[in-house]
Parts: sequence; C-alpha cells; structure tokens
Amino acid sequence: MNTNISQWLESKTGDTKRQMAIKLGHTPSTFNRNIETAEVVIAVCRAYGINPVEGLIAAGIIEAFEVAQAATESSLAEVPETALLEEVLRRAAGREDVSNVRKLQLVDEDPDYSNMSVEDARNYGLAAKEEDQNIGRDESPHEP
Repeated sequence: MNTNISQWLESKTGDTKRQMAIKLGHTPSTFNRNIETAEVVIAVCRAYGINPVEGLIAAGIIEAFEVAQAATESSLAEVPETALLEEVLRRAAGREDVSNVRKLQLVDEDPDYSNMSVEDARNYGLAAKEEDQNIGRDESPHEP
C-alpha cells in the first residue's frame, strides 16, 4: 500500500488526520493504525464527499485500469443492443476503408419472415450461402 495516503487524504480534505479521526468517530491512534485500510479510506472519502474510488487508487489498493475495466464491462451490460449497433456503425463510418463493414439497417420491428426472399434472408443474416465456410450440400436422406 501507498504510505502517502495520509498526505493525499489531508490534501483532499483540508483536515489533519486527527480532525478526520474525530469526524469519523475514531480515536486518533486507531485511525492512524488503520489509515491505509480500504475501510478507512472509503469512510474518509465518503465523509468529505470525495469519490472513494480515487482514494482506493491513491492508497494503492486498486489500480486505475481495474476500475476502468470494471466500469466498461458493467456499463456495456446496461446498453441496449440497438445503441451498441449504432455506435459500431458510427465508428465504422469514420473509417477510410469500410469495404469489409456490412451495411446494417436498424428496424424497430421484426420483418415478416414468411414472405421474405432468399436474398433478404441473407441480408438479415438468416440464410447461409453455399460458399460460406462449413456450408455444403446436405447428403443425408430426407423424409417426404
């Protein structure tokens, strides 16, 4: 852990360690012994309106890349699929060479599959082409 966490907390709060301990209801000696623990860092940060994640990073308890990774994963899980697709399309439109990017059309409702042509099914990614990998003639017998 970072031994400069007390200096970081003092600079962020504007209080001494003693003042922080009193504000948290701790004795100064207990506070000083535990100042590098996640619990104390979080408690001080919350008491002073500081983002606790910043304190945990400053204390060396967690790394900034871990926070970014966790935030990205949890944020992406909450994003609707259409918003993800729109972002992919927006990024692809900014590329100079978009020849390998298939054009997608976002629709609010499912198409009527019963009247769909083979070409439309392929455009929606619903039908395979014979030239696709692992696609070939079906040699197994079929029942009428």
